[in-house]
Amino acid sequence: MLKLFRRKKKEEEEVVEEETEEEVGEVESVEEKKEEEEDLIMKINERLNEIENRLPRIDVSISNLKREIDGLKENIQKLEDSIKDMMALYEVVSAQINPFVGQSKVTAISVERLNEMERKINSIEDVIRDLRLDLRYLFRSFVNVREIVNEVIYEEVISLE
Repeated sequence: MLKLFRRKKKEEEEVVEEETEEEVGEVESVEEKKEEEEDLIMKINERLNEIENRLPRIDVSISNLKREIDGLKENIQKLEDSIKDMMALYEVVSAQINPFVGQSKVTAISVERLNEMERKINSIEDVIRDLRLDLRYLFRSFVNVREIVNEVIYEEVISLE
């Protein structure tokens, strides 16, 4: 009987030892998981800090790139305008030299601009010519300019009253 009790006690001790070994194994695996999670959290925090440190530099880079892009857009717009002017000039010259080339819309506008500029230049030349003649007349005829100016001023003062 004593042997039976001892055997039963031994079996119970073995079961308890197995259970404690399993619990120890579970605790160890839980601790390993906790350490792995803590390591992962630390790595994520380090990465966030790196990203936060890079963010201002990235903002500065983006603003510099925007300025460069705006400058390039202005340059491209100037180039387009220059090309348009060159093409208009080419068409005007082609239309004047080559009789087989018809007038396009751009050419007609350019020719109209040139004609308007010529009219303005002619009117300015007429005004200058008239001024020269008036000055010559004044100097040759010994006209008293002061007297004329005073008369004009006197007439204007009288007309205001």
